[in-house]
Order: sequence, then C-alpha cells, then structure tokens
Amino acid sequence: MKVCIVCPYGISSPGGVWNHIQNLSNEIKNKKIDYVIVFPTSNYNLKNNNYYQIGKPFKIRSAGSIANITISPFIGDKVKKFLSSYKPDIIHIHEPFAGSLPMFFIKYAKCKIVATFHSNKGTWLYKYKMSTLFKSLYNKIDYKIAVSNSAKNYINKHFKNNYVIIPNGINTKNFKSYTNTKNSKIVNLLFIGRNDKRKGLRYLIEALKNYKFEFPVELTIIGHEYKGNEIDGIKIYNPGIVSEELKQQILVNSDILCAPSLGYESFGIILLEAMSSNTVVIASNIEGYNEIITHDVNGLLVEPKNPKSIYESINYIYKNKQHKNLIIKNGQNTLNNYDWNNISDKIIEVYKNLK
Repeated sequence: MKVCIVCPYGISSPGGVWNHIQNLSNEIKNKKIDYVIVFPTSNYNLKNNNYYQIGKPFKIRSAGSIANITISPFIGDKVKKFLSSYKPDIIHIHEPFAGSLPMFFIKYAKCKIVATFHSNKGTWLYKYKMSTLFKSLYNKIDYKIAVSNSAKNYINKHFKNNYVIIPNGINTKNFKSYTNTKNSKIVNLLFIGRNDKRKGLRYLIEALKNYKFEFPVELTIIGHEYKGNEIDGIKIYNPGIVSEELKQQILVNSDILCAPSLGYESFGIILLEAMSSNTVVIASNIEGYNEIITHDVNGLLVEPKNPKSIYESINYIYKNKQHKNLIIKNGQNTLNNYDWNNISDKIIEVYKNLK
C-alpha cells in the first residue's frame, strides 16, 4: 500500500499538524507501509526521500495565528505530475481547505481520499461561503476524521456530516530517556508556543509581574524569540525555536507547563507531552484543552485572560506536594488513551478498509 500524506503548512513553522503528521509517518514507516509527505517548498536542506515539496508558502493570518500555506493557483500541473509518478493507493489530506495544495490533490486524485480536520477556527476561506464554493471537492473525500470534539463541532458548521474522532497521539517512550535534573527549591515554569496573541503568554507574564511568590520561580519560553520586558526577581530563559529533542529535555526538567491560550485550540498536544514528562499542566479552560484536562484531576484549568488565576494555581501546586504527585500520576494514566501506536493502528485500519 502506498500512502500520500498532504500537509498544507510549510515545515518552517512547526505546530500541532506537523507534529501529528511526523508521528503518524514514523508509525507508518515502522509498520512497513510506503509513504511520502507532500508540503509547500522550504528553504531548509531537507535530505529525506519521503519528502516532496510543491508550491511556495505565504504567511496568512488564520485563527489568531499565522499559517504558512501556498495559495498559488498555478501548482495544479505539479500536483498532477506527482500523482502520475507516485500513484498512491490512499491520499491522506490534513486540513483539506487550507490553501491550494490540498485542494489540488483532492481535485486530481484518482484514488481514495482520507481527510483529517484539526482546526476549530479554520483559515479565512471558511468565512466566504466555502461550504457552497467547495462542496464538489468536499464530496470527493471518502473518509472524514476530526482530532477532537472541538474540531468536529467547528467543521460541522460548514459541512454537516458524520466525522470519526481519532485524536492526536504521543510517543511516551521519547520522554523516558532524559535525566530529570529538577531543583526542588525552584519552581520551573515552561511556556511553549509561537508568538501569537491567542497563545496568551502576556497573561502568564502579568501573573509573574503583578504577584509576588514566596519561593524562587524561573520561566523558560520556547517556540519563539521573546522580546518582552524582564521581570524583577524571575529569571527568563528563551532558547527560541528548539529541536524536538531539546524540547523534550526541557519538558522533563520543568515543574509546570503553563498553557494560557485564549481559544481556537482544537486539541493541545503539548498537554500530553507535559504529562509524559511528569510535568504538571496549568491550562486555560477552553475547548480542546478541557477535553484532555479534568480540573484538579490530571491538571488545573484556569479562566482565560486571568493572571490571578494562573498565580493562584502555581501557588497551589507548590504548596500541595502530595496532590501534585497525584495529578502527575493521573496524567500518566490519561496517556493510555493517546498512545501513537494505537492511534496509528486506527488510521491504518481506515486505509485498509478503503483500499
């Protein structure tokens, strides 16, 4: 079986969809299935025979973030040429209406098409009667997956249908090889995310600025270059965009992951990564996050845009060590539902049934 996985986003802006695709492709490879990932052209020197690039990406504002997608109407011939050469049995498209690349694949496909919907907001195309304009493309999709109830509810507003929920997954073994060097006398906070307003970093910063802690606190920010002000008494480390390996090492050595997003999160893979690292999660009580986190069971949920709530939650975790350990244990139990080996088996079963 030959599977073509289409990612609409450029590899230079890693995020949840790329994380999903890379993990899925690793599982597909381990299970001896032939695959290729097609995505917009990158400036990186990518030496991977399973990568194929079509179309120049542009930064498009989308769902409170910036999406690197191609909107060129002139890449159709390149898509047809690739399909004629590779001849896939299955095309698996992620975010099928995020730019022209996935839509050309739907248009010219001569095999079965699987689509996974990740977003609970979508690109600007969703605002312009897309359900009417692109109904013919949508009808060519043979099997429709959503990664969460949040993503399912959103796409159902535009295309009423039955969507099967197959969530994102996590490889817990990736986090087991790192040495834990946490300093019990310091609370190490971690923020992971792009420099997008919707990620809510400003509210974490306000919590650290406006309230005083009775214990030492340090903050690490990864995923973008932090250009904000320093905070009196709190060290801020900002390695920027880091490798997956370094991100995992930092997670293992953090006490609390703070995810103060404002909304538009369809899942929240970083929450699972924190659980796998034995790191407590403090996250906004929003769609996507509250499907994974049960408050005061496997993490803490806080009101969005509420620095005081973030401050109080950090204090609560520090002062209740026994309950902190219970939250970590419950987080480990949560991971059983999101193991990538099991998630990939469900997706591969979809491929086999369609083929």
